[in-house]
Parts: sequence; C-alpha cells; structure tokens
Amino acid sequence: SSTTNNYSINLSIPTPEDMEDIGGLLSIDSTAGDVILLDGDLGAGKTCFSRGFVRGRTGSSNKRVTSPTYLLSNTYIVDGGATKIYHMDLYRLSGVSKSSKGDDDNYVDDLAPLDLENVFGNEISLVEWPERLGGRKPRERLDITLSIDSSTEMQNDDDDDGDDSKLRCMKLVPYGDRWVKRLNFLESEGYFEDLIMDSSDVNE
Repeated sequence: SSTTNNYSINLSIPTPEDMEDIGGLLSIDSTAGDVILLDGDLGAGKTCFSRGFVRGRTGSSNKRVTSPTYLLSNTYIVDGGATKIYHMDLYRLSGVSKSSKGDDDNYVDDLAPLDLENVFGNEISLVEWPERLGGRKPRERLDITLSIDSSTEMQNDDDDDGDDSKLRCMKLVPYGDRWVKRLNFLESEGYFEDLIMDSSDVNE
C-alpha cells in the first residue's frame, strides 16, 4: 500500500510545545475512521503529540493525557459522545504469534481484545508502536515517524533536560486521498511554514 502520490512532509520540531501544537493542528476536522500511526524512538514525542491531539479535539486544554502503556488503550469522548478517540500503545503486545505449542492452529492474537477493525472504522485512533499491527494497518491512514535529532544539541549542556533539548524530526506520510488533501491544505495555508524541512522535495 503505497502513498497516493509519494507525497510526504518532513518537519523539524524544536520544542515539546511545538509537538503538542502539531498534534492539535492535525486534530482539527478529525472524524470517525481517522487513524494516525505514531512510530519512532522512545522519548521522541509520541505521547506529547497525542496530548496535543486529544486536547485540541476535546477542546479541553488541560486534559490529562498520559501514555496508555499499561492499559493498552485510553479513551476520550468527543462530539458529545458520538465519537471517541482511542489512544493505543501496543508496545507490550506481540501481535499475532504462534502459541508455544507450535501447532499452526493455535496462534495467539493479543490484539483481539482491542477490537481494532471496529475502532479503526468507527472512532478516531492514535496508535503508538504500530509495527505490532502487522497486516492490520488500515489502507487509509496517516503515518507519522518521530526521531530525535542528536546532531542538534542546544546550548545548555548543564541542564537536566537531556533529550528534551534536542530537535525532533517528524515525517508525515498520508495514505488515501483524505489525508493527502488535509496535509496539502495545511501546508498550502502555511501552518507548517516555520517547521518544514526541504527534504520533502527530494524524490526517493
């Protein structure tokens, strides 16, 4: 499943606040059936992005949004209960795997309780560690890959911020017309202008 037209956007995100802002920006007009897959290093900002998205979409700027690592999924109600945002963290799951008995009929599907087909089709989904989905990634989705740019250490080496002082790189790859149009709109309206990197012009 390739992108509709090999379109992608690369952003450089200087602060956690900027990461939340991008999450909020992408939450505008999000509707049932929207799926965003968040990939990237530990500490690269996946939960930060999700916090901005949930706060933007719920309209609650101080809503507590934490990583759902131990619960697997946190749910937030929007549109008066008509829609829910599912924020999933699949880190602790293995996806579909054979049972320890080794016979083909006995495979273990630890994603089954998440009811993914229903959630992806009818709710808004933010999924961390999406590689656990294997072949279940929906055809229409937005893939976001976050990485820590270790070459851009800010000046204050004495701070305890550690990785917080490093730029984050964000790559957005839309699958399906709806996501392509939304990213095109945000880019053409200048929403990304201070953050955009030139590398999206490079033909791979």
